[in-house]
Amino acid sequence: MNLLNKKNYYNTINLQIENLRDLVELQVERCFNLSKLSSLMSEKQFKNLKRVVITGCGDSYSAAGSMLHAFRLHSNVYDTVVPDPMEFCRFYTEEELLKGCLKNEVLVIAISASGGSERIVEMMRKGQKHGVQTMLITNNPESQGALAADRVFHVETPDGCNSPGLRSYFASMIALNAFSAYVGLIQGHITQARFDEIQQQIVQYTKTFLEDLERIDSQMFSIASDWKDFSKFEIIGDENEGFSAQFVEEKMIECAGVHCTHADSEDWCHINYFLREPDTIGTIALMNSQAPDFDRMQYTLQSAVDIGRPVLVVTDASADDSIPEETSICRITPAEPWLMPLMDFIPGSLLGAYLAAINDKLFFRGRYDYRSQQWIL
Repeated sequence: MNLLNKKNYYNTINLQIENLRDLVELQVERCFNLSKLSSLMSEKQFKNLKRVVITGCGDSYSAAGSMLHAFRLHSNVYDTVVPDPMEFCRFYTEEELLKGCLKNEVLVIAISASGGSERIVEMMRKGQKHGVQTMLITNNPESQGALAADRVFHVETPDGCNSPGLRSYFASMIALNAFSAYVGLIQGHITQARFDEIQQQIVQYTKTFLEDLERIDSQMFSIASDWKDFSKFEIIGDENEGFSAQFVEEKMIECAGVHCTHADSEDWCHINYFLREPDTIGTIALMNSQAPDFDRMQYTLQSAVDIGRPVLVVTDASADDSIPEETSICRITPAEPWLMPLMDFIPGSLLGAYLAAINDKLFFRGRYDYRSQQWIL
């Protein structure tokens, strides 16, 4: 029986998630602003776009990957890719960057809320070296990354707690939806009505999901209480959910300082299945019931519980879907697949924060006090 009082473990992940209720409308309004979007490039440049390369570091790279499906869907620029930062900066050739397109048909997008990373500057210079257009999505238009970019998409996220980064992650995903929808609008792939509808869907889904936050929060606190002595964790997810899994891994490490990895369902079954002491490895699976990998994820979950893994499943699946009864299931609000990554990272992020708080660990290996919101340097 859990005798801990959840209120005593309130932290800055809780604070930021609660803030999304108010942030979503403002962020959508600022990112989908037609005047702002039209100023990023000329109409001709928008119409010429045939290939987009999106990357970033850490959380920002997770945002790029989690919104890849949405970006392609809204823009119809299906030649959109999300190479990891080192692959792009150090190994991409001009041929790989262009992929048969003209230089004025290619755009490199980097994402960084702070814009201060040397790698972000390198991304912009890499694109410019090969003669393509570059753009930074950021909340700091005066940063060195912004100064290195040809264009700057300022997301204008209002001041507020962002440690560990979560509001910034959400804002970056909104910005990618906005930019891709505008590309689709200018290229005639979507109508103005659909452009407006995308905004409404984002706001509605966020608010509907958060109506159930107290149940989700309480469940994550309870699981954290049960898993508090674990020091090893794995997050499993494919495609969109794979990048959400990566973000959850990042929060688990930043908050709780635990050993954590993420894997897709195929790699997990081939490799991670064989880790020793399976009953000591907290395992989180992110599943989209509409995705073509759903049966493979079902098999993966059954394999995990068969070897004694403690498993949490975050899914929109209904009670009628076959998920092993030995798992803990966190049911989240169903939505179109492109929308789900806007919210499906929340349960795992809460779990990571509560694991730290229950064990009296400050975030970032003792460098950030989530109670006072102060860095300890």
